[in-house]
Amino acid sequence: MTEKENKVLGHGTPVADAVLKVTGKLRYVGDMKLPGMLYGKILFSPYPHARIVSIDLSEAEKLPGVYAAVCYKDAPEQRYNGNGEDSDILSSERVFDNKVRYVGDKVAAVAAISEEIAAKALKLIHVEYEELPFYLDPEEAAKEEACPIHEHGNILEEVDLSCGNLEEGFAQADEIYEDVFEVPAIHHAPMEPHVSLCDYDMDGKLTVYTPSQDVFGQRKNLAKIFHMPMNKVRVLSPAMGGGFGGKIDLVTEPVCALLAMKTGHPVKIVYTRREDIQSGTTRHAERIYVRTGVKKDGHITACDYKVYLSAGAQTGATMSVAWAAGGKFFKIFSIPNMHYHAIPVYTNRSIAGAMRGFGSPQLFFALNNQFNQIANRLGMDFCTFEKMNMHDPKTCDQNGEKLGNLRIKDCVEEGKRLFEWEEAVQEQKRSAKENGRYRIGVGMAAAPHGSSLFGIMPDTCGVMLKMNEDGSATMFTGVSDMGNGSNTTQLMLVSEITGISMDRIACVKTDTETTLFDVGAYASRGTYVGGNAALKAAVEMQKKIMTEAKELLEIPEDRIELGDNKAWESGNEEHFVTMEQIAQHAHEKERDIAVTSVFGTKAAPISGGVHFAKVRVDMETGEVKVLNYTAVHDVGAVLNPLSLEGQVHGGIMMGLGYALSEGIQLNEKGEVKGKNLRDCHLFHADQMPEIQVKFLDSYEKTGPCGAKSVGECATVPSAAAVCNAVSNATGIYFHKLPIRKEDILCQNRQL
Repeated sequence: MTEKENKVLGHGTPVADAVLKVTGKLRYVGDMKLPGMLYGKILFSPYPHARIVSIDLSEAEKLPGVYAAVCYKDAPEQRYNGNGEDSDILSSERVFDNKVRYVGDKVAAVAAISEEIAAKALKLIHVEYEELPFYLDPEEAAKEEACPIHEHGNILEEVDLSCGNLEEGFAQADEIYEDVFEVPAIHHAPMEPHVSLCDYDMDGKLTVYTPSQDVFGQRKNLAKIFHMPMNKVRVLSPAMGGGFGGKIDLVTEPVCALLAMKTGHPVKIVYTRREDIQSGTTRHAERIYVRTGVKKDGHITACDYKVYLSAGAQTGATMSVAWAAGGKFFKIFSIPNMHYHAIPVYTNRSIAGAMRGFGSPQLFFALNNQFNQIANRLGMDFCTFEKMNMHDPKTCDQNGEKLGNLRIKDCVEEGKRLFEWEEAVQEQKRSAKENGRYRIGVGMAAAPHGSSLFGIMPDTCGVMLKMNEDGSATMFTGVSDMGNGSNTTQLMLVSEITGISMDRIACVKTDTETTLFDVGAYASRGTYVGGNAALKAAVEMQKKIMTEAKELLEIPEDRIELGDNKAWESGNEEHFVTMEQIAQHAHEKERDIAVTSVFGTKAAPISGGVHFAKVRVDMETGEVKVLNYTAVHDVGAVLNPLSLEGQVHGGIMMGLGYALSEGIQLNEKGEVKGKNLRDCHLFHADQMPEIQVKFLDSYEKTGPCGAKSVGECATVPSAAAVCNAVSNATGIYFHKLPIRKEDILCQNRQL
């Protein structure tokens, strides 16, 4: 059989649960209700840093309808890291602590027969605080004299990576550029806020329903927190209304579990949007220092990158983000002398964690921004400048790590053609010469992303397939689907290889009790690792189907074709058997058509994207309008073009918000200024430009049927592309995101 024989792969396929979603019939955790269920509410800290001197729960406990009230006195002493991948790194967090570290930190919680009663009970909890010095700026918190937010100090673990000789690289440079960049914390803003439902039964088993990107990591952490064996902890993710990295870490789950254990009833906690914005995880706010040496011909000789990451109040995924960005620092530009230095620092802000790109949007905003400035000052075309400093396909980075078939240079050339770059640059020049109210600017930015965790940790995914008696099948997978279609891609691969149509393959997913282990839905590994696992299982199942078909058809296997839920003789479709007959034959022979496969990746091929933006800037009001946008990506083979294009469109939308409008702002007391969704200033559909998306005709030999990733790479270059376009339109280099109207007006007045 050939890979695309059944014509499933390469064709646009909606996500498997699309009908349930659009008809409102897909049940999310927030929709669930178990018999005897109680409702949990959390009391949050009003101070950015304080010690709890005393806390009195008695009045809350007396309120009719309240079943339990808990605080640090009731919580396990066990400290943990809420991020599953980093669960053994700098465990700083407790379910409740006698010290609060940001406005919105957890102080206490109650469980009651209704949310209204639970909310009323919170007001009856009396807390006395001793306020402590607090820090919202990571550089301030990193100072030696700063008050420690945690006993081991405010700096987590510094990351220091390099190649070549930085001093020699700068000595070879004709010019050296130095800039400072700042990027804000960002709310993930999924449609579904954080929620969990926990049930603790009479047998001492904890069952947790939660929209999680990492059910196995959460099980590991919950077992650790409550000192339980893993067979006594079950974590399921029934459905997820968006994640973007924000649903990897534990948030509501430990509190919900504690309340369920104390009451003996199922308990559900649903964050309001205000609570989610105040107390959920965020993208890291960062201050970045970049120093770059360059020859007059445009070749970069050295690049020194130092970043202070605001970890927030707990460790979370900060170390993963610091290391991940450091790895990708070397993955696109072939600069011979490079140095990456990350200083992650605890601050009195909400916990920072993974968010689409894992530190790369910050990194490549700074690099592409400065490189655009350098190219302009050298009088060089920016596409030419970046391309001459990029890696070639099928090479290694400066530290010897294989890049796979990374065709980032081809992305530049194809993007230039589609965007009509040279004509757009001429339009920009005419606009500058006219010096009118409206200025046109064009920008470009390039970025890479990985496809697996190979080289960082063992990266495995298991898939089970079994055929039912009627020839239909069930796939069991630990891969979490955030709505991005990861499970759909797995089903497509299984259908392609086995010949069983997708409508006859059920999917049981993300249940630590019934599915095999998967690392988690992050690192853009869904297609590459999850897809490879599904492909491996499908090939094994195909062999079992062939064994039965061979006996029934009485012909050699090499003359059998599979498709349309049957097997037939090649060239003679009238000679066939159905999958139902194949299943029945297996049972008659006391066999079962079922397979279990575990895929462990041995590569981490790099995907790449190059984005182009055209903007119009109103120099009187500061308003920026993105007029059109082009994105070209190397994703290997295109398995599901509908899903891929949707991922890129969504990634661009997030990136435009990052560039022009989004950012969590705190007041002088450390409190989030705006706690409504409208205060996040997300980009709206009517603000989106015309977008054209192109995927290179590419193939990654280690990927499932030639595919690799796109999910995070779709966001990474977008803010930089827009920022460069605004800079080129105005002649002002913006080093701080987002670029708001007042920033443009203020900078323009200073010219």
